[in-house]
Amino acid sequence: MNQPHPHVTLEPGRIAALLLGPVAVLVPAPPAMAAELTAVVRPGPAGLGPVERIAVAEREVVAVEDGQLASSAGLLRLGEPSSYAVPGEACTPRHLAGALRRHRGDLWSALAEFGYVGGRGGGVQAAALAAAFAAAPGGPEPATPDRVFARVEEFAARCCAWRDLPPPAAAPTRATPATG
Repeated sequence: MNQPHPHVTLEPGRIAALLLGPVAVLVPAPPAMAAELTAVVRPGPAGLGPVERIAVAEREVVAVEDGQLASSAGLLRLGEPSSYAVPGEACTPRHLAGALRRHRGDLWSALAEFGYVGGRGGGVQAAALAAAFAAAPGGPEPATPDRVFARVEEFAARCCAWRDLPPPAAAPTRATPATG
């Protein structure tokens, strides 16, 4: 992919995240998160364009523990669509499950195979990004999952299903472009 991926953090806490679709954000290995979150979406490395601040309208934390690997994801729906394009390939549950197995449950690296976080081979970049947001030695307290799946295919299906969510039906809060 030639198009840079937008940089996404969740506030409060500066939690590293990925924009999966216009209203879908995914947090690999999510830490415990505040009740109210705002996604801060910045243009990619070139930095051209406004910074978006969009309220998170809905979220779910899912995990998989299948005896061979463990992984978790925070799945969030934004209150309105981001204007930034999402350059990753659409991942099917089968392909995402395979990538998770190849990367031993490392969701950052698995999603890098689909073009998220800098394209193929982006796992190192993703790991560095995740490390940059670690709160303290040992990292932040992990989020408690709402659902735990016994099969990696079920976990992957849930993650992929959130990618194509429509905006919430309720009137969304407007994003406020800002500098930064």
